[in-house]
Amino acid sequence: MKNYAFILLVISILGCNQSIDIDPDTGFEVFTIPEGSHSSIFRNEPFSGNGISVTALFDESARYTLEVASDQADINKLVGFSDCGQDHQSESARIGWRWFNDELQILAYTYREGQLSFEMMGTAKINESLSLRIKIATDHYEYSGDGMNTIRMPRTDNCESGENYWLWPYFGGNQPAPHDITIRLTREVID
Repeated sequence: MKNYAFILLVISILGCNQSIDIDPDTGFEVFTIPEGSHSSIFRNEPFSGNGISVTALFDESARYTLEVASDQADINKLVGFSDCGQDHQSESARIGWRWFNDELQILAYTYREGQLSFEMMGTAKINESLSLRIKIATDHYEYSGDGMNTIRMPRTDNCESGENYWLWPYFGGNQPAPHDITIRLTREVID
């Protein structure tokens, strides 16, 4: 019976629609990934559109060193969306980031038919706004941004209609956040 109550508690926490904090001075949505966690928020928000345009602001909390050095190259997720009415680890487009080689690296990050691929877009500066975009084309995603390389990554040929959803800031990889990490975003859907 205790296990059943615990499962119900977890489901109620994960299923709730948490609100997103808004900075009243800047209008940025504020996402915090707590120390020891992976997720910034558990919120199911439908996504529909032909892509996204975001402005991201990373502060000093984006600098980190992981206990297992080989995990430092793991990619964290900034924002994105599931696609083709599928789970995000089957079909999705996201912008990734990591603190690697003493720089804030920005990456195109795609799941296509369950296979992960990623490519480096460029580097960003701490405490400076960064504009980024993901556009959906029939057969590919186009990742771009101010001062970034434009990357095209294949999209599945087997795209079904169905509900898609926003994907929020997430830390990891294998390890959880080594300290609180705060990311500020503005986002809009490209129609």
